Amino acid sequence: MEFIRKELSPRNGSYSVKKLLGDASSRQYYRYVSDSGESYIMAAYPEPFASDHFSYREIYEILRKIDVPVPEILKIDGPLGIVFQEDLGDESLQGTLAETPSNMKKILLEAAVDMIIKIQEKGTRVFKPEHEGYQLAFDREKLTWEFSFFSKHYLGNYRGVHYPKAERISSEFEAIAGELAGLPRVLCHRDFHVRNIMVKNGIQYLIDFQDARWGPMVYDPASLLKDSLSLDSETISAVLLYYQQEVAKCDFPGSGHSLEDQDAFMRQFHLMSVQRLLKALGTYGYQVIVRDNFIYEQYMKGSLQRALLSLLELEEFPHIENMVEKELRFKLEKK
Repeated sequence: MEFIRKELSPRNGSYSVKKLLGDASSRQYYRYVSDSGESYIMAAYPEPFASDHFSYREIYEILRKIDVPVPEILKIDGPLGIVFQEDLGDESLQGTLAETPSNMKKILLEAAVDMIIKIQEKGTRVFKPEHEGYQLAFDREKLTWEFSFFSKHYLGNYRGVHYPKAERISSEFEAIAGELAGLPRVLCHRDFHVRNIMVKNGIQYLIDFQDARWGPMVYDPASLLKDSLSLDSETISAVLLYYQQEVAKCDFPGSGHSLEDQDAFMRQFHLMSVQRLLKALGTYGYQVIVRDNFIYEQYMKGSLQRALLSLLELEEFPHIENMVEKELRFKLEKK
């Protein structure tokens, strides 16, 4: 309210503010409608921030520079912890895909893949050491921590279960983390799923990009095709083929970024999908138990199903596979 009074000066209180359902972060979102009917979004951070060295603004500027559509920032107030920006409406790619015929979904997903490739090729070139997120990466430590986050918040706090061969599960977690950490890295959005892509006037806009960091090339494609979305195998294969074909045309800085070996590429994709989906389950468990945010419980069964599909393709991690199978059975029986 202090920001509204100071920065927007509404006349006679003739405006409206509505709190929106936020994401899994500590930020809160509000829609501000002015007396003339113009609509904007306010992101309220829990703490003040230095606006001149602010990750959201830095990644925003990178994405604008490489022509990835993002909501325009109109005002920033670091001391009050407010980002005032363009309102993209309420239609996400998740909602659009749900209403799109199966034969058209591939086109929408390919448009999202085009954004991923821009971030990976052009974004990697302009991501510099002075950026706040430059030192962050999906290295072995981070990936292992995310597996532990799953064990603590999904298996422990949410489910209250302990698997008798937990040390063997942990050993398989470490093997996956080590292999993924050894892959060549590019700039990743970090949360490139269909709820973080808004659709306005037929254009896809990317949001929630402040946690961008270094990671494997398959990270964002795995997030797009496996997070919060159940796609048939034919669509996934077609979109991945499109991704590989477009990436082959790119000139990546450094070496080792080739994805021409189909078996190696699909292995990386499934490894990344397992890691990403289990981390997401940890987040869902945390939201339900710690923050009483039960809306995330609806995503658990689908995440377990998609993780199991990738584990069955890999045929290499029997203890994780057995655990995921049992958790999925619990979800199915509970329903």
